[in-house]
Amino acid sequence: GISLMRQYEAGARLLTHVDRINTHAVSLIVNIAQGNLTQPWTVEVYDHADRLHEVQMEPGSIVYYESAKALHGRNTPLAGGYYANLFTHYRPIGDPEWYLKENPEGTPEPLMDVGKCELVGKPNEYSSGAVKCENDAIGPHLSPSMFKAASGDDLYNWWLSVGPKFDDEL
Repeated sequence: GISLMRQYEAGARLLTHVDRINTHAVSLIVNIAQGNLTQPWTVEVYDHADRLHEVQMEPGSIVYYESAKALHGRNTPLAGGYYANLFTHYRPIGDPEWYLKENPEGTPEPLMDVGKCELVGKPNEYSSGAVKCENDAIGPHLSPSMFKAASGDDLYNWWLSVGPKFDDEL
């Protein structure tokens, strides 16, 4: 595995991406410390059905995800303060074509259909079940925006919508 520590400062953003297949299959983010934030800085992870999940972390929290498959990032600028994370990445040893293989027997299927979903909490309420779906297996981290990214244009428009406003007439 590979591990590294990174500290982010006010205004930081991380564009949506997937990680390299030669070094990453799954990754862990451990929030080590954060301070003086004026709003949560969520980890954005897209599931197999293109649904955005926004995970709010606290010091000591861990997020585990398929980093070479699942789009992920932090497009909303870090509001104030600092944020320090430890990242650890793993991939199967001695199998450079691991990503071409079928999942082992007994692997759960991706959760594609969760039925109708609705916002039952506040639009800025993360990791607390603000969205309820007919299938509860979706978990508490579905984004209150209920955003789905089906294309690169969708991701670009999300990046624009959550970032600082630009003045095109400079």
